Amino acid sequence: MTRITNLKTYLKTPSKCFIPRCKARCCINAPLPEDFLPKHKDKVQRRIYSAVNIGQNDLRDTYNSVVYSTRPITFIGFDQNGKSLYGVTRETIEEFQLKSMEDVARLLSAYEERQIYNYCPFITKYARCSVYNERPPICKEFGTMPGPLNVCPDKSSRLDIIKFMFKEFFNVKRIFKNIFEKP
Repeated sequence: MTRITNLKTYLKTPSKCFIPRCKARCCINAPLPEDFLPKHKDKVQRRIYSAVNIGQNDLRDTYNSVVYSTRPITFIGFDQNGKSLYGVTRETIEEFQLKSMEDVARLLSAYEERQIYNYCPFITKYARCSVYNERPPICKEFGTMPGPLNVCPDKSSRLDIIKFMFKEFFNVKRIFKNIFEKP
């Protein structure tokens, strides 16, 4: 009986990233090296509204990092009471015709309701990285350090992966669509 229990635990424990189920939640507010965007400008997938240079992100870094805002409202930090502070560029005010702080609050709540996060500018609409092979050190290190901020909420268990693969293998609609699709 313990072997069956151990097998169930082994199969159900979240263990690894599984790209087909990825929602790219680890790619939110990603501090990228300041020279990274100019080198890979042709692979940018999301509009950049603004950028904040945050200096050295980690003590081991030898470069400054920049957080690019792919939402019209940029998260700046927290005030002394722990309340979130946001900034809006002049271009955003003009583009969205914002007249008051209520307009700004409505714009922010619209993004929050639809769960549109401040994704890295290199994340495609399908939650894939357009610079995966050349990604910066922070992206390569994600998941290797302890701590709750470094754990993917979408990690899949082995059983989830097996179910997904099995379902995809027998996805008849997709198979027939590919067969009868005209080139």
